[in-house]
Amino acid sequence: MISTLKKIFTNNKPTTGLSLEHKETSHLFALNYHDLEMGSLKFLDNHWIFEYSELFKKQQEITPLIDFPDVDKTYKSEILWPFFSNRIPSVKQPKIQEYISKHPLESKNTAKLLEVFGEYSVNNPFRLQLK
Repeated sequence: MISTLKKIFTNNKPTTGLSLEHKETSHLFALNYHDLEMGSLKFLDNHWIFEYSELFKKQQEITPLIDFPDVDKTYKSEILWPFFSNRIPSVKQPKIQEYISKHPLESKNTAKLLEVFGEYSVNNPFRLQLK
């Protein structure tokens, strides 16, 4: 989805890296399931980092996410994982078109789009909140 967004906003020319406004920001999100903070998602130094919370590691009722099976591992990537990127609506959706028309510099800022549109997802029951 992110690559599709990049192609649309760069006239279908392949891009490398992230936009400058994306590189210069840091974001911290909490991934929650009801009242339990499962883990944190950070965008820092041009990398996405996901790790489970200590409370999640100690509980036994909820299994780890399929994309992040090891609760003791710190996951790191330059590209946002599909579990999170799927929370950003398609650019065909009116609400994202309206947002991008008002904030064109943020059209490639994945962290900002996740902040604005990613709190809830139809794909899963988890809530992603900016900390």
